[in-house]
Amino acid sequence: MKWSEGVQAILKQFYVEDSVLMKISEDMQAEFALGLERGSPASSVAMLPSYVPQLPDGTETGKYVAIDLSGKNLRLVLLTLVGKGVEPEVITHNYMVHESVMKGTGEQLFNFIVNCLQKFLSELNLLDANLPVGFVFSYPCELHSIRSARLLWWTKGFDIKDCLQKDVVLLLEHALEMNNSIKARIKAVMNDTVGQLAAAAYKYGPECCVAVVIGYGCNSSYLEETAKIKKFNASKADYNHKHMVIVTEWEEFGAQGELDCILTPFDREIDAASVHKGKQIVDKVTGALYLGELVRRILAQLVIDGLLFGAQPCERLDQPDSFPAKYISEILRDDESTSFKNSRRICDELEVPNHGSSDYVIIREICHVVSQRSASIVAAAITALLKHMGRDRVKIGVGGALIQFHPTYHQLLEEKLSALAPDGVEWKIVAADEGSAQGAALIAAVADKIQL
Repeated sequence: MKWSEGVQAILKQFYVEDSVLMKISEDMQAEFALGLERGSPASSVAMLPSYVPQLPDGTETGKYVAIDLSGKNLRLVLLTLVGKGVEPEVITHNYMVHESVMKGTGEQLFNFIVNCLQKFLSELNLLDANLPVGFVFSYPCELHSIRSARLLWWTKGFDIKDCLQKDVVLLLEHALEMNNSIKARIKAVMNDTVGQLAAAAYKYGPECCVAVVIGYGCNSSYLEETAKIKKFNASKADYNHKHMVIVTEWEEFGAQGELDCILTPFDREIDAASVHKGKQIVDKVTGALYLGELVRRILAQLVIDGLLFGAQPCERLDQPDSFPAKYISEILRDDESTSFKNSRRICDELEVPNHGSSDYVIIREICHVVSQRSASIVAAAITALLKHMGRDRVKIGVGGALIQFHPTYHQLLEEKLSALAPDGVEWKIVAADEGSAQGAALIAAVADKIQL
């Protein structure tokens, strides 16, 4: 379709040349090295030690629990491992975290988690079982051991001020003590990317040493040589392992202006309206928490410019968060062969007074270019990590809402990574469908096995 000049002008803003992506990748690689040497704030990429010394190898056995707080969903998992070559038994329950809890107090949050855990274990008749627990806490933390994590700042819509700079494991353990009916014990705390890396390594083997989560936000972890973590004093920390999983926290890349060259006026509006202005820029151009809002703002501007819906105003499009990211996935499943069924329904849900096929084609293209730019930035970041690691063969476990539900994201990511990845590296993107919760239970199993 030939776009009008106004539509073309907006679409063009979201196309990022490969040369620009390579510069972004090179800058990020430099921040990785600086992050390992000096950490944050010297580097915009904190490169946080996880204290996880190894990944599961399939020999783990027993029952393990995972608590996974990764956005608005609390996931609880019971994982039963019976050894190599046998699929583990998995029981999963999900609980929605209400907005009032996400912006309330620490006591409210951790009591909510423990109450859900009590209900979960009670239904399984395991309240009295002394089960090892892996705790996925998907927010930037400074770890002091595999069971100690001090919260640095919130992401993904959370804003509980009385938790900042506190050890979230101690907060959880205090809530467990106050409950007094649960015998389970916390064996390890980790970021969701560490859990996902463990699950992917368990499934795909030792070549899978990188994990990328592309969900509400975007982050990664990988297996690093302890000797290269120059800011980490292994002897002082009584850490005698050759490797450690590092959480990059690359979502903060851009806080020093490194991504200004690709930011559009719509991106700047989203940043200005966000809880953490000027932070988590990678999240804001790649993550599901922001992409729907980005599309909404673009569509609202097209209406104002008279380029969409016959220039008739649409009040719902002027309301923040009225266009969730799931709409993007649904719209991208549409084309003329489906008579734009999803786009038509979504326009009706938005109470658009006048819409037709020409509008649906424009909306679909907006969803595509926003998704393509997201995948391009993630590909640039993965390229930086592949160069930094220097391995010949790497499997990259990729998961999260955008990979799981978006119909074209995996393809967009693979295509751009093919253009950017360093020569001589044999890489493969693998689906980390099991997710961070199962991985957390696996890390608890590893910690139990090696008696951490």
